[in-house]
Amino acid sequence: MDKLTIADRELMVVVADGAPEAAWHDGRDEGVTASEIHAIASGSMKTRRRILDGKLNGSIFTGNAHTRRGHAREGEILAGLAQLPHVLELAPSNALYASHVHPLHRATPDGLGIHEQLGPFGVEVKSHTANWTRDTIPVDHLDQIQFGMWVLDLQWWLYAWEVEGEGIRHRWVTRDDRRIAHLIAQANDFIAWRAAGAPELGDLPDEVDEAITEYARGLALASEGEALKKQHAPVVKEWALQRAAVGEPLRREGSHAQVFAEPKPEKKVLDEDAWSAAEPDSYAEVQEMKRRIAETEALATTLYHRLEPVASTFRITPNGDQK
Repeated sequence: MDKLTIADRELMVVVADGAPEAAWHDGRDEGVTASEIHAIASGSMKTRRRILDGKLNGSIFTGNAHTRRGHAREGEILAGLAQLPHVLELAPSNALYASHVHPLHRATPDGLGIHEQLGPFGVEVKSHTANWTRDTIPVDHLDQIQFGMWVLDLQWWLYAWEVEGEGIRHRWVTRDDRRIAHLIAQANDFIAWRAAGAPELGDLPDEVDEAITEYARGLALASEGEALKKQHAPVVKEWALQRAAVGEPLRREGSHAQVFAEPKPEKKVLDEDAWSAAEPDSYAEVQEMKRRIAETEALATTLYHRLEPVASTFRITPNGDQK
């Protein structure tokens, strides 16, 4: 493998810019690439087999009008990005790079650049048809970016996209080491699975494994949602309860959700400590009565009972979590 230095970063080059396309495909097929990592990390065993089949036997996808348009526009988009403030250098790249730590972890950024304040960075460019309305980065593109930062040992990545008929938009993405650690583990798992001969998951049918995979994805989304609610609910609750009173609830409608707050009056509850201290005899009498009732009910259950169904034990947990 050759080496290329950008700023103070020494990059490991698997396939150099301008190499034959066959060499580029061979280099990608040896390992796990940034463009594949999201599918590997979030997909089922069927997904992994499809990816491995493409590596061993060649992909059947050869591009379409949309991808051809994207490749044609890539150079102009990169030229536009080179004019962004504080971007000192930005050049297209078609080389395939490998991680110094895990050489089978690979990435092909669309460009490499140097920012006056952020230092060296990678570039990912996407083109979309006119019906694209999202203004956020899709999760599969985020994983591609994070894995690219891992492979090239970078802290920043410039993500840019162009919707047909509109201008170029961009976002600076910073390194997320927690997500990268997960992607590394998934890449290593895929590589080990491939080296072991791509064994099946016992007798688990594909449709069941895919359902489990989607359920696990739902667990991850729910966990993220709970974390967001826990983080932001106190701000809303404090504001709302300061403006509501008993019998005077507050209702407000925001841009994406509504809030309702109504303080409740205090209610009376039994203070057993106070009762036992003030009237120990009556308290003890009631406790004895409760004990007798419990014993009588237990005896009656052995004589007069019916059978009720008991729910089966069933749970789906992410791999590595054996709770």
